[in-house]
Amino acid sequence: MGPLGAALSALLAADIGATASRFKRNAALCAVVAVLLVTAYIFALIAIALYLSATYSPVIAAASIAAALILTALILIIVMIALQGRDRQLAEERRRRSMMRTNLTMLAATSILRKQPLIAVGTALAIGALLGTGKKRRPNRDT
Repeated sequence: MGPLGAALSALLAADIGATASRFKRNAALCAVVAVLLVTAYIFALIAIALYLSATYSPVIAAASIAAALILTALILIIVMIALQGRDRQLAEERRRRSMMRTNLTMLAATSILRKQPLIAVGTALAIGALLGTGKKRRPNRDT
């Protein structure tokens, strides 16, 4: 099994190396794309400011752009708050359903155990055995 293990090890090492190389390449390309998008955004703002300053005064043009950006940011904040509230409600609903399933399971188990007490004894012994196997007693070293 030595040669097989060595072959598998070499295969995994090559796969990890290829994955790391791909990750580095993608990270570098994403960084370049991000720089280009930020530059395009800045030049778009400059173009809008120049266009508005031809029609209005430069101060009003800059104030209009600032107001539009602030309004957009506030809208995005409201959307984020709404999404967080929806996620919170979904999590609460999942938790409630999980608790309901647990309660129904416990109710069904209780009814079965009342009708068949031997199953209750067997279940208690099994749980006790499982709990007992996890704990090992340490000898008292004080004596």
